[in-house]
Amino acid sequence: MKNYILILLLTSITSMSFGRTPKKVEIKGTIENAEGKTLYLNAFINNSPVVIDSVTIKKNGKFSLELNVIKPDFYSIGFSKKDYALLVLDSANTGETIGFNADGTKIMETYSISGSKDSEIVKTLVTYLTDHSKLKTEYSNNLRDPKLSPQQQAKTKQSLDSLDKNFIYKRDQFINKNYKSLAVLTAMGYLNPQTDLALYKKIEKGLAESVPNTEYHIAVQTQIKQIETQNKIRIEQEEERKKLEKLSAIGSIAPELNFPSPDGEVITLESLRGKYVLIDFWASWCRPCRAENPNVVKLYNEYKDKGFTVYSVSLDRDKNRWTGAIQQDKLAWPNHVSDLKQWQSEAVKTYGFKGIPFTVLIDKEGKIIDKNLRGAALENKIKELLGD
Repeated sequence: MKNYILILLLTSITSMSFGRTPKKVEIKGTIENAEGKTLYLNAFINNSPVVIDSVTIKKNGKFSLELNVIKPDFYSIGFSKKDYALLVLDSANTGETIGFNADGTKIMETYSISGSKDSEIVKTLVTYLTDHSKLKTEYSNNLRDPKLSPQQQAKTKQSLDSLDKNFIYKRDQFINKNYKSLAVLTAMGYLNPQTDLALYKKIEKGLAESVPNTEYHIAVQTQIKQIETQNKIRIEQEEERKKLEKLSAIGSIAPELNFPSPDGEVITLESLRGKYVLIDFWASWCRPCRAENPNVVKLYNEYKDKGFTVYSVSLDRDKNRWTGAIQQDKLAWPNHVSDLKQWQSEAVKTYGFKGIPFTVLIDKEGKIIDKNLRGAALENKIKELLGD
């Protein structure tokens, strides 16, 4: 099961009391199957658990631990960093005695707690997460069963989908019910920054009422600002991607290219009208490009007499490496051009691609038929246009 403590939010534990009177709290109960083991009570400092009290479990399982609760904070109780219970203690919502019972072999799954309202809230989430994790594991294991019929597989996938949808519903229900409690932070690790910003903001609003200006409230505010910045960047990148896509949209006339050949002669794309042209953006240093070259050579030799040619635009910077690769790979077509500016080439700006090899296939009128074809896909398309 996913760790339910949202450690990323716990910046540091400070000594601010916010005007509250410290309360001495005793945690006591019974831990079964744990005789002789040391039970630790931890606070969190700089995201790391620090022992504030410990006790060796007696034969009858009874134990007692003590601490002073000064301000709303997170604590953990357990035998190890992997199996523990999370406590949220606040002098305003915590009694002088907290009841805690568990099976020492699996504390996280079995513990019960009373006397701490916020800790009880956390327990409701832990119980649900435990049950959810068991069901998801069961369905996933069933799905890998080779004996499962197609109908059973479909039914199991449907059950998994329903389980995931129910998880989102339960998560949102927990947050909407407990957004003013510090315990709500335990659910934040299950939010999606791209789709759940409204829930982040609701949590911030609740903490602004219950624990204003604490490190937890400030951490949530900071995270929201980061999410908003990231979402803004993501939207801008998507808009830029769409803008670049339009530069070479299928069905549109291919933007003009005019660059010098190795001999210094400017070869324009427009000069090749009347033929099917594969615009091939490549470079001598690009291994995938070089690996694809034999396929392009094969197609050129097979269809050059049927109205097909290649217009190769290199993103090289070194002319000798460029011309050497042309000779080595036997790129026999005459249309080789480059402004030798690598990724600063005007060709990159004109066609808006981010990686090479990148190809654009245009028809006799210069209209874009397809993009980024290579290998078998390119061969099949050329056969479709020009026949066997």
